[in-house]
Amino acid sequence: MNPLTDTAPQPADGLDVLIVDDSPEAAETLAMALTMDGYRVRTCPSGASALAAIARDFPLCVLMDFGLPDMDGLDIVREVRALHGNEIVIVMVTGRDITQDRVAEAADLVDHYFTKPVSLEKLHQILPPLRRPST
Repeated sequence: MNPLTDTAPQPADGLDVLIVDDSPEAAETLAMALTMDGYRVRTCPSGASALAAIARDFPLCVLMDFGLPDMDGLDIVREVRALHGNEIVIVMVTGRDITQDRVAEAADLVDHYFTKPVSLEKLHQILPPLRRPST
């Protein structure tokens, strides 16, 4: 890698929050609220689009639904952790029951687990450290 021409994305270059949810209404509602709070937000409706966005934009935090049309949350979490370790905060936001084996396994690998509908108050408890200082 040539440091002058090939630079890997860094958190400062990317998104604050990536919302991964196949429900457009849920994703856009949450995105609108977080945008009003000053976060830079992108939404993705599938696991494949989320992985591409993570590789391209290197978000500081991923808010992820477990059940997506092309893959489940466990597969996504494993891939993100394999590529980025704990550099990206992963928050599972799902209506799935944590007693299901794959959901429980994914919940063990993420930083936070919330059931839908997640309140903005809960998100604010974990997101403020990700905010950039105002200029």
